[in-house]
Amino acid sequence: MRSSCKVRVRAFTLIELLVVISIIAVLIALLLPAVQSAREAARRIQCTNNMKQLGLALHNYESTHGSFPYGATSAAAGPDGGCLNGLHSWFARVLPMMEQAPLANSINFAVGMADNCGDAFALSHQAVISGTHPSATAARTVINALLCPSDRYADNDVMGSSRPAPSNYSGNAGWTPQATGIAPMAAGHTSEGRHNGFIGLDTSAVKATWHTGPVRISEVTDGLSQTVAVAERRISGMSSALDPASAFREPEPMRSFCAGTTGTMRDLGGWQRYCQVIDVPDPAWSAFHGRSWISGWGHAGTTYLQVLKINGRNCHIYGGEQDANILVTPSSQHPGGINVLLGDGAVRFVKTTVAQPVWWSLGSRNGGEIVDASAAF
Repeated sequence: MRSSCKVRVRAFTLIELLVVISIIAVLIALLLPAVQSAREAARRIQCTNNMKQLGLALHNYESTHGSFPYGATSAAAGPDGGCLNGLHSWFARVLPMMEQAPLANSINFAVGMADNCGDAFALSHQAVISGTHPSATAARTVINALLCPSDRYADNDVMGSSRPAPSNYSGNAGWTPQATGIAPMAAGHTSEGRHNGFIGLDTSAVKATWHTGPVRISEVTDGLSQTVAVAERRISGMSSALDPASAFREPEPMRSFCAGTTGTMRDLGGWQRYCQVIDVPDPAWSAFHGRSWISGWGHAGTTYLQVLKINGRNCHIYGGEQDANILVTPSSQHPGGINVLLGDGAVRFVKTTVAQPVWWSLGSRNGGEIVDASAAF
């Protein structure tokens, strides 16, 4: 007689299953931040490499032309209402030094980068670049070296039907011409002010004594290693400059809050207080920040002013469109700060908490300030 043996298989109880699931969930929760941190570290390294390439391009340009590139912030109107030479960014000038010579050759520098100069600086026209513009193909060409992988953007036509390609980087134009300096202005003292950064500015439509034009190495008297050349600036996510709801959905570093007028002189601390306290909603002007690497228009943000706090609000000064007197502020998606390219080609990470006098000093090429680098990097 054959005896049979039953094998009993023990299954998980409901409680045991829940315990296992809980352990797996905890492990995932512990690992996920580490994975995200590793990914951000890789993105930040790529961003750093992009800026190093820009540093090489700047110095190769200087070796060839005897000066660093400059931005053309306005253009004179032609007889047909179109724009004559002007409104081209400094990026357009360094393209041959970024292995983009064919792209540079496709740009018609004799035609300004806007469809209509007469109304190019009104919100309804936005210095737009339409699909029929002679340089429309160049304008819409995406240059990966100008994009930080930590930021995100959606393609749109906020800068015109050519759908210009964006950029995450911006050249340091220094302080607003209405800044008297770091220290409060003494009683009875007057100052014209100046743009005093690394990237010079020029105009065709409106000439001014404080426009620098191309900056030479000899003019960076504070030292190349003590002067910021390029900083990060986030790309606006707004789909329309005329949609207030879209504007207020943007985080604060993406908005332009304040509305001032040209001609008011303040020290840098005064400008910071003014733009923080006078809270006149005017965020629609930030719709253009970063939306076109080829445009030298102030609101496109290919240059910035080193006045307000990193990752803080932007400040729009009425009448500053033609001369880039727009307080565009550096910002990034990197936790804790931004990457900056110094004039000597080094890339450093500046913390959001950097002391403002140190940040202001790094923005000036010829202020004679003594900067403690350890306080900034």
